[in-house]
Amino acid sequence: MRPGPILAALILSSLSPLAAHAFGASHDGRWQVELETTVGNCAKSGVAILTVRGGQLAAIDTSGVSPWGYIDESNTFVGHFNAGSKMLRANGDVKGNSASGPWSSQTDYCGGRWTAHKID
Repeated sequence: MRPGPILAALILSSLSPLAAHAFGASHDGRWQVELETTVGNCAKSGVAILTVRGGQLAAIDTSGVSPWGYIDESNTFVGHFNAGSKMLRANGDVKGNSASGPWSSQTDYCGGRWTAHKID
């Protein structure tokens, strides 16, 4: 299984247990995440929709992917995405209705950049 949609799904699905905080709620909603591979042989790009609730990653539209992550009080994003034995890690910065940062998969030996924008 090559990361494509899984990668995208895994990337933004890392929003941690900071749920009741006001800063988390400001990021609540659906985010469209786009991934670009710049190193390795993973799919060159992918897109996923992530849902954030209470500053935590609540869901991803990619079947079989389990997200974990959060956006903290300094608007830093941290995410881990698992699909079977595959794992993707992402981190970055959230500014208003957009976010970006690097991602990597040590199980597939690839990495790149991700960008996201809030769609609702």
